[in-house]
Amino acid sequence: MSASEQAPKIKYGETAPKLDKAQLQFMKLIEEQNLDRVQKLKRVRRNNLLTAGALGLSVVAIYGYSIFSVQQEKFLDDFEEPKKRFFHSICTHNSEIVVEPNIKMSQATARILNNGVRLPPLPSIRDLVKLYKLQAMKQLSQNFLMDERLTDKIVKSAGRIDSRDIVLEVGPGPGGITRSILRRQPQRLMLVEKDARFNETLLLLRECARPLDMQVDIYHEDILRFNIEQHVPDTEQRIHLIGNLPFAISTRLLINWYADLAARRGAFRRNDTCMTLTFQKEVAERICAKLGSEQRCRLSIMSQIWTEPVLKFMIPGKAFVPKPQVDVGVVKVIPLKQPKTQLPFSLVERVMRHIFSMRQKYCRRGYSTLLPPEGREETTYRLFQLADVQDTLRPFELSVAECLRLADVYAEHLVTHPEVATYEYRGPKQTAKPECLD
Repeated sequence: MSASEQAPKIKYGETAPKLDKAQLQFMKLIEEQNLDRVQKLKRVRRNNLLTAGALGLSVVAIYGYSIFSVQQEKFLDDFEEPKKRFFHSICTHNSEIVVEPNIKMSQATARILNNGVRLPPLPSIRDLVKLYKLQAMKQLSQNFLMDERLTDKIVKSAGRIDSRDIVLEVGPGPGGITRSILRRQPQRLMLVEKDARFNETLLLLRECARPLDMQVDIYHEDILRFNIEQHVPDTEQRIHLIGNLPFAISTRLLINWYADLAARRGAFRRNDTCMTLTFQKEVAERICAKLGSEQRCRLSIMSQIWTEPVLKFMIPGKAFVPKPQVDVGVVKVIPLKQPKTQLPFSLVERVMRHIFSMRQKYCRRGYSTLLPPEGREETTYRLFQLADVQDTLRPFELSVAECLRLADVYAEHLVTHPEVATYEYRGPKQTAKPECLD
């Protein structure tokens, strides 16, 4: 029998065997699983295409950035010499900026020149802190500012820094603000840092500044005892005071500088020495507090007698390492060309300290503590009458002029009663001795 005869014959027209319900559900499940596999393969393919496209764009971007960097280096090299040769009195005219009658440059060129030079490649502040294992010391109130955009903004708040100016930075730490100052190219930068652990990072910045003809001096001293007259004997150059101040000494340092400003000594032998400093948010608000503000205090009056404080901006605490519990305010303190009083600083400070010692009570209560118990009430009333000041005002409701009038009448009272100058309200009871006020 042949093979064709042995094969089963197919009978057309016969119906296919019927499938039960379980078999139909199984086939449906298999079909859904196959569809899921197809969709998954499509997603994988789409993700692979996106990844390949992103990698390609990254390669193109890196290549383009490298070309741009080379062109920018050539651009800066081309304009570095004109920047040194010509005076920076830049006048805007339409779409061009005129530096000299015969030299013109675009807006972009002038903006780069105004922002300062580019420093040689350096590790970031964060990398330097890790490299030298620098940790902020709580006892020195250290908080590092890592963001260069914020340090540039602080230095920009200081105003124009000319190529003949001197900048004194307080507490440079790892050198965040120092880099921003160097980009402005002062003639001399004085770094006063008490913590010697930062010496390596500061020496690195000094080496980078050497090719730019900038003098960088590092002093490992306490700023409260630093004698600037010893290191800057003449007054031919303007001085800028910039710093991220430790919270523990910020108020005391500011009062010391106000005393120097009143006596025209130290960094304030010229009347154009400005201070751009950081304080705790509450302290910054108190320095700039206006009349009637509940933040107004002794520091507000002292600041506004000899200077014009301006609150520039706030820095959130999370921008610092380690993060402080409060935000930080940047204040620019501009000395007044003509102070509002010629009284001795110690006398004015003493009067303001007593007035604001009881800031929620009538101002006569704190002011009366300047005087001995004998005849205190009568003398206080008489002095307020002479000063033409209402004695029922709260201390924060007193204007600067009213506070100074109270200081004036107290100084006149000391002329006839010199023994009052040594009276201490909280000190031990003792016979006061006359003291010369000059």
